[in-house]
Amino acid sequence: MNDPGKLYVKTFGCQMNVYDTEKIYAFLQDSYVPAASEEEADVIILNTCSIREKAEHKVYSLLGRIKPLKDRKPDLLIGVGGCVAQQEGERILKRSPVVDVVFGTHNLDELPALLEERRRDGKRICRVREDAGTVPTSDAPRVKGSMGVTSLLTIMKGCDNHCAYCVVPLVRGREVSRRTAEILDEAVFLIEQGVREITLLGQNVNSYHDPDTGAGFVSLLESMELLPGLKRLRFVTSHPKDLSPELAHAIAELPSVCEHVHLPIQAGSDRVLSAMKRGYTSRQYMEKVELLKNLIPEMEFTTDIIVGFPGEDREDFERTMDMLRVVKYQNAFSFRFSPRPGTAAAALEDPVDADEKRSWLPELQDLQNGITANKHMSMVGNKIEVLVGGFDKKERGLLEGRTRTNYIVHFPGDPELIGQLVQVKINNSRTIHLIGELVN
Repeated sequence: MNDPGKLYVKTFGCQMNVYDTEKIYAFLQDSYVPAASEEEADVIILNTCSIREKAEHKVYSLLGRIKPLKDRKPDLLIGVGGCVAQQEGERILKRSPVVDVVFGTHNLDELPALLEERRRDGKRICRVREDAGTVPTSDAPRVKGSMGVTSLLTIMKGCDNHCAYCVVPLVRGREVSRRTAEILDEAVFLIEQGVREITLLGQNVNSYHDPDTGAGFVSLLESMELLPGLKRLRFVTSHPKDLSPELAHAIAELPSVCEHVHLPIQAGSDRVLSAMKRGYTSRQYMEKVELLKNLIPEMEFTTDIIVGFPGEDREDFERTMDMLRVVKYQNAFSFRFSPRPGTAAAALEDPVDADEKRSWLPELQDLQNGITANKHMSMVGNKIEVLVGGFDKKERGLLEGRTRTNYIVHFPGDPELIGQLVQVKINNSRTIHLIGELVN
């Protein structure tokens, strides 16, 4: 029996891509074991993202850096998957001669056969399926061995919202929900492997519905709540227009559901929100936030923000800054507007001077950094429950865990605590995490 080859996957972008990377390893696990680096790999897969223009540039830059590896090791196979592959297809093969296989977001299950075909026939391959059909579910393999303490679990793929700036409907397709029974089956498997916290994943989890029964997202949360061994439940991403009072009450009432919601605002100006085709106003957004805060006083929010959308002026930008001051987000993932091919926003003219907008993103990030720092400082002296996830990657002597409200905590402790819920007293704060000590 031949020794298995070594596989290295480089992941760009969102949590959906992280989940897809897990599936890539699962589909190829009978032939390949994980490689520690590109240098020792027999197959390198780039799982790409096209949400931001810079992400595409990173992919082609990395392909350039990989080329010397291919020159030294001609049998090395290089594949490009994910959203850039779905969008660019054959153009990737033309632009980068080192690439052997291009596969789309709906073609993960074909990857073993594509690699085998490339080795057998010697021809470079592009396979991009346009229609997702049904989400791969019961026939999708699972990675053997330990899964860690936390795991992602996709409940649906695609998006039907067609926001003006967003490429997701073009590269992920229409919304397709998985059957509740299959989601629960995968969740049970994860728990049996040692997972204690599951994050349900979808472009808009609020619009989930079982394809057979029509049962919605709240029903799925209630079913997950009944699983023995599941200590915590999270979900991303929630579209504000679809976050219902029923869901807000479920978050408050179901013990496993954590007190943290990622709720992308994108902009604080109603004029810009309308141009973005987001489907809500700033007032409607705040009503959702206020409902959750009234039901759950300790609730924490994170968000996504786009700065410099076409036509956005200084007054519009100030409305976004006001939103940060009012909501006091725990963290905001903020980006300068980047036109994506095929989206409605790509065709919009922008009368506002680009130089004027250039300073807005760092200004917003400075404001958010101050809010985050104040939140971290307010935690000092508190005793709080932490799920121990593993070791701090930079300081192996410290354990790392997360609170129910999404704060990252580092503290000294025994590795046997990994996977356990512990009480930690917060003694200090850092830019992106807290420092604490175990409480007996």
